[in-house]
Amino acid sequence: MRPAFVALILVAACAQDSGTVMGVVTAVDGDLTSVRSFTLLVEGDSITFTPAEDGDFQYPLTHLRDHLRDGTPVRVSWEREEDLYLAIAVGDP
Repeated sequence: MRPAFVALILVAACAQDSGTVMGVVTAVDGDLTSVRSFTLLVEGDSITFTPAEDGDFQYPLTHLRDHLRDGTPVRVSWEREEDLYLAIAVGDP
C-alpha cells in the first residue's frame, strides 16, 4: 500500500465518534469495588476506555479482572467525548 493511502485509512478510523469493538483486556485501573478505566488490545492497537456512569454493563466491571487473567475477549460499545473513549456497554462477545 502507498503511504498516503495508509495515512488516509488511519485518519478515517480515528475520526469515528462511536462504535463497537471486541478485544482482549490488557489492563484494569481501579480497586476491588470499582473500575476507573480499562484497556483493550484491538487488532494490534491499545485503546483505553472510561466507563460511562449510566453504562449498560452485562456484569460488574470488576469482572474485567477475570478477563485480564484468562484472556477471554470482551465486547465494548463506545462513544467519543473530547479525548475520552467512553464505554457505554460492556459484555461478552
